[in-house]
Amino acid sequence: MFFFFHSLVIAELQKTYGSKGFSVLAFPISDFHQELGSNKEILSFVRDTFPEVDFPIFSLNSLDNSPVYQSIKKQKPEEIVRWNFHKFLIDGNGQVVATFDTKVNPLKISKQIEEQLEKEALKGRKKHVIS
Repeated sequence: MFFFFHSLVIAELQKTYGSKGFSVLAFPISDFHQELGSNKEILSFVRDTFPEVDFPIFSLNSLDNSPVYQSIKKQKPEEIVRWNFHKFLIDGNGQVVATFDTKVNPLKISKQIEEQLEKEALKGRKKHVIS
């Protein structure tokens, strides 16, 4: 149920803030043994189960082999990803603005998203949440 709830809520964040320059980027990670299928199977499952998901879903990877995660880890070495749906708010320069544990309801980060969107609008840049 956790997976379903988070997927729907994250899709809602994309719908709410996408026109303002916000983008959800999903990175399936094999470390937690939930994403055991191929990239094609993962994408098919998401598209069939959650047709409202319209943000990019990247190729399956591990934390150790993910260039995105390695960049985040350099910035936030103390941050430990313990499970899927760990969330990172990233600014238009690729800098980590905030991190949110798996258990944080994605709707609870709306205020931080809105604040970052305002900052980025002043700079004319886009920003992303990586989940």
